[in-house]
Amino acid sequence: MTFQKLVIGASMAIGVSALTTAPAHATSFSFDNNTGEINTYTGGSDGTFIRGNAQGGTNAAIKALTDNDPTSNVELWYTTENPTSNVGFTATQGNYSATVSSVTASDWNNFGSQWISDLLNTYTPFQSVWNGFSASTKSLITSSFSSLGIGDPNIGGFQFGQNGGVQLQLVGDLDVKSNLSTTISSNLTQTWNGVKSLFPGKTLQTVSASDVQNKILSLPSGSATVQALTSFKDLLNFQTALNGYAGGIGVSEIAKVVTGGQTYYAYSFDPTVSGITASDDHLSYSAYYTWNTPGYTDPSKQVPEPSIILGLLGVAGVFATQRKFKKASI
Repeated sequence: MTFQKLVIGASMAIGVSALTTAPAHATSFSFDNNTGEINTYTGGSDGTFIRGNAQGGTNAAIKALTDNDPTSNVELWYTTENPTSNVGFTATQGNYSATVSSVTASDWNNFGSQWISDLLNTYTPFQSVWNGFSASTKSLITSSFSSLGIGDPNIGGFQFGQNGGVQLQLVGDLDVKSNLSTTISSNLTQTWNGVKSLFPGKTLQTVSASDVQNKILSLPSGSATVQALTSFKDLLNFQTALNGYAGGIGVSEIAKVVTGGQTYYAYSFDPTVSGITASDDHLSYSAYYTWNTPGYTDPSKQVPEPSIILGLLGVAGVFATQRKFKKASI
């Protein structure tokens, strides 16, 4: 019995030792291009901002990316909301690597149509309105969405999963409906300036979609004027649908992620309330959005190391042998 206890104790020690000494690969970060365009928020409603080129700026950024606090975050491209280059960081863990950066207008041309499709599939009341748009209106709206200010992402957390998958937390606003309305209004004003001479006595606030449709029917089909009027009518309908939508519209900012030889555009329409707002404007950071690469598995679900399993099997084997001894002695 003393020998069996010693073996059991040794086997358990092997398992526990393997568990505590299992290799853990730390994640290292390097910041690409212009670190002056990287701005870190330290978290909470009373956080402070630290620029990437300031003393301790990159260390603050790394802490914000790894502190398990989604309200602390790193903004990629700080000075404007419409980045002109890809600024960000590269994370490395063992053999895995991922680059996360801001999104440019050129990037938008690669994924904008898919983003629009995903947006409409999430907020289905706008789908029928969109389907009624002319091709030129769809193109106009799609191109204008790149100026919504969502290409300068705030990254609240980064981690590698099992087998090199990537998960990001994107910090932003809980509801962007007012931003969308501003974008549509800007497009309406621009289009109205080109056609308002056709509506004497009317203003942008008093002209209706039916007024525009009647004017379209009075003109030769296929003319440039008809195309402009059609886009204007479509925008009026979109604005009406947006104003009539009672719910919030959660849209994350967008990050470009290159990992495993693949390029992804990270975004989400599923917000989680953060419980805070930024200390400067008391509006931003009201929500965060979680995104991950396909097949991502959380590292907390890591399969035990083989040495751990062997240690536990050793314990099980000793118990099995002990049972055989007991049976043989009966």
